[in-house]
Amino acid sequence: MLGGRAQAARRIGARMSRWIATPVLALAVWACEGGGAAAGADVIASADVVAAADTSQSGADGATGDDATAVEVQSDTSTSPTDVAVATDAVPGDAAVADAGPPKPYPTELKLGLTPWTMQPKEETTRCILKRLDNETEVWVHQIHSKLAKGSHHLIVYRSDATVEQPEPKKCTPFTETLSGGNVPLMISQVATETLTLPKGVAFKFAAKQMIRIEAHYLNYYKDAIETGADITFSTLPKDKVENEADMLFYGTPDFSLKAGKTTTTPWNFIDVWPGTKVFAATGHTHALGTDVQIALAQGGTSTDAPLVYPPKDKPFDWAEAPMAVYDPPLEFKTGQGFQYRCSWFNSTTANVGFGESANKEMCFFWAYYYPSKGYRMCINPGSWKKQAPDLITDPVCCPDSPLCGLIKTYLGGGGFGGG
Repeated sequence: MLGGRAQAARRIGARMSRWIATPVLALAVWACEGGGAAAGADVIASADVVAAADTSQSGADGATGDDATAVEVQSDTSTSPTDVAVATDAVPGDAAVADAGPPKPYPTELKLGLTPWTMQPKEETTRCILKRLDNETEVWVHQIHSKLAKGSHHLIVYRSDATVEQPEPKKCTPFTETLSGGNVPLMISQVATETLTLPKGVAFKFAAKQMIRIEAHYLNYYKDAIETGADITFSTLPKDKVENEADMLFYGTPDFSLKAGKTTTTPWNFIDVWPGTKVFAATGHTHALGTDVQIALAQGGTSTDAPLVYPPKDKPFDWAEAPMAVYDPPLEFKTGQGFQYRCSWFNSTTANVGFGESANKEMCFFWAYYYPSKGYRMCINPGSWKKQAPDLITDPVCCPDSPLCGLIKTYLGGGGFGGG
């Protein structure tokens, strides 16, 4: 007779064919858009708003220099990538390292670039690289600066545990490796040039020769071919100045359907936050039809009078350059407390729209930066999709802890859901 775990595995395998292709799993995979060519003139025209990243700023109040006590976000008008940075050193243990002479001093900056490639009009793609930094010892990163070429929809910077480099950009499926904890997001940028500065004494931890994954989603909404690319700069903090390690929370839902010509708002969704967590910044995310993302503090579930903490009072939500809310002092959570959130859209097209990675589909996400680190956490609220397998799908589904995460990753590895 099969043991309890074996029986559970058989039940999971049998059910995979029933619900694996539903949006709840696509959401757990994505975690922010990717592949598929954009469809329709409305989408290309709407996507042109992305170019507004060339002309606006998303800044945080009161976070400057070493005395900053909150995240600082700065934007400028530049949209052209600089030269791709830095060939990497040999990995630790290689003869090249032994012959390199005295150890390098603790670096103040580490740089990485995404090699430019050419995109034709209306072409859409997500491409990734894996590349080692040249730090010879462990470092602490207090600031990340990104610079994106025109046509960018978003860029995600990950700390990766991969062992083999992939220096040339290749098509990839967004967030697949995140489901098993192999890649941890550090920064998600939606504007042409952005700087994320962590609170005083807070930093991301990088191992020696840290592997970095850069994931870039581009859509050429111009009339002519464009050259794409990106540059990333990591600024460090001396180890004796570090008080807390930072990490990221990522939450969302796929449970919506946008009727043509109609306004749609999801119900409030609740996700708990670990006790002791201090959240110092948060950002919402939709695609071009999105009109609002609202986040509120909640106790044990949703309520109608929960205090809103997003969008910022002085910065209404704008899908093309979603504002970052900065919390100084940070939001602190106790047992049973968490966030409730909802998204709104106006579907100005003539077709119904659902969840998806491409720019002609929609999303409902937010991410939050926090400390002290208990690891990266990505959770989704499956909503009505839970009914398809109520004894299997939890609410929320959180990765990398849920057993569903590995199954989704395996499925995607076989080409499920596309992505490039």
